[in-house]
Amino acid sequence: MKLFKHSYKQGMAALLGLAMLGGIATSAQAATVSEGVTVIPGTYLFDFDAGSLTSGPGADVWWEQITATSRVLMPYSTAQLAYVGQVGVGGLSFNDLTVHDLEALTYSSSGISGGDVGSLLTANSVFAVKTNEGNYGKVLVTFPFFQSYQNNGLGVYWVTMGPTMPVPEADTYSMLLAGFGLMAAVVRRRSA
Repeated sequence: MKLFKHSYKQGMAALLGLAMLGGIATSAQAATVSEGVTVIPGTYLFDFDAGSLTSGPGADVWWEQITATSRVLMPYSTAQLAYVGQVGVGGLSFNDLTVHDLEALTYSSSGISGGDVGSLLTANSVFAVKTNEGNYGKVLVTFPFFQSYQNNGLGVYWVTMGPTMPVPEADTYSMLLAGFGLMAAVVRRRSA
């Protein structure tokens, strides 16, 4: 019985220590899935989860050339886009955008204009991607290429993050404590 009591106490201490140190998800957390700098050439697909140009499966966006001067960044497959704004306008900081901020945006399956006239994809503009895999990417346009000798590429810096883990509800903690109480009652009963 002493061995069981001892391991029970050690287990309780370990669980409480993990909860205090963040080993158990007690608040929302997100991990970086991919990050980098690239040029998305005209008419190519890009996968923000893998961080690579692709031929189809896994692609999140398509840099579509409609005419020589009209381009649109289109979401691909089940991915969705949201235009965020211009760095410095309204206090927007690319580095300060968190996964919480990205999750709160309104996404759509509409494209973002990137043509020579009325382009939203100018240098220092920011858009967000809700990827096919359910991750969130923040994307900074480093330069719009719009030059035929460069295949009308779009230069971007991106950071794709996993969604936050939900904060456990009170019921979860109640069940955890009830389980510990039940274990304690079993230990007491066996030692009596």
